[in-house]
Amino acid sequence: MPRKTPAAPAPEPEPLPELAAPEASEHSRLYRTKAFPFVSEGSVYCFPLREHLVEPSILRGESAICALLPIAAGNVYGLTMGKRSHLFYFHPGFGVADVGVVCDGPARGGALVDVGNNVLLGGWWGESGGGLFRHDAAGETGQGMEQFRGAKTAIEPLALPKGVGGIAAFAGPTEEGELYALGMPEGTLLKVALTGEVEPMAQIGGAAPVLVLKDGMHPFGAYAEGRLWEYDTFYTNGLRALDAEAPCQKGKRYVAGVQSLVVTEDGAIFGGTSVDGMLFEYNDVQGEVVNLGKPNRQSNIRALVEGRDRRLYGIVEEPGGMAHLFAYHRKKRSFTDLGLLGSAFPEYWIGHSFGCMAVGLNGEIFLGETDDISHLFIYYPPIR
Repeated sequence: MPRKTPAAPAPEPEPLPELAAPEASEHSRLYRTKAFPFVSEGSVYCFPLREHLVEPSILRGESAICALLPIAAGNVYGLTMGKRSHLFYFHPGFGVADVGVVCDGPARGGALVDVGNNVLLGGWWGESGGGLFRHDAAGETGQGMEQFRGAKTAIEPLALPKGVGGIAAFAGPTEEGELYALGMPEGTLLKVALTGEVEPMAQIGGAAPVLVLKDGMHPFGAYAEGRLWEYDTFYTNGLRALDAEAPCQKGKRYVAGVQSLVVTEDGAIFGGTSVDGMLFEYNDVQGEVVNLGKPNRQSNIRALVEGRDRRLYGIVEEPGGMAHLFAYHRKKRSFTDLGLLGSAFPEYWIGHSFGCMAVGLNGEIFLGETDDISHLFIYYPPIR
């Protein structure tokens, strides 16, 4: 038989495309680059609620910050809640100065508003009632370091109408000088004169403690089950429920709620929910709510602001969780989880719980801690 010619060897196969797993890092490098949970985009500073070298007067259990208000003169005012409520201000030369006690009983929340000429109005509320006050801050601005201690001027109590428990939120003033407030816990919409006189306007059952101005003039808020409302004299009796409600997980409508609202410079309205931690936008033209998603797995967006870079910044935190700072880029429609808030200067502290935010004159973001021992945090976003 003829000999068989051996078959030619099979060609070597082309190598397959390959993605190599990242090399294992040594522990400290792994932590800093891949497992570091704290804010690293921008800078974070933390201040205790006391003046330098002075015995604290805002004590444990009465230091949770529920409202922050930067004013044009440079000071940043704040209100605490807990066993008592204090008015304080932050001055870079003195730290945090305690102006005084505004409420000797328990407080669950409060609000501050600038009415011009270094005058602010403030209010608080709790289960046993609340109150309203006026404060002229002129004597506390323009101070020099040679004074050593921060100046403190009197807090002037103002009367609330019968049946109004206290103040949970302000909205305004408008260009015409109209200021609105929300009374809690009963949910009374109030019109407040800049001199402090108060007029009840409407009653909102199951009101959420949030209030903003739609179109720069109409009070807008939320009530039971995450439903939205507005007050506009164009409608009969002014008050009307909108055919729109905040988003929530299927089967949770009966406990749905809105925890935060913000109006951006271009008039858009955004909100954060209290059950599922969803960010939403209210489209006034279409009369509908757009669910933008969740910035974090936690279930409560406690505060929202618009930064000078036009991004939305917020705090998401569920009960017993650790608060995360997040950002929402409107053009890209994307979230960034910035991380936990911790600081090593001038105070070393890691914040667990935050309930309010405010944007300062230079774009810095002030955050109020709401814990048993609370601090004032300042976040400086990176320059863009």
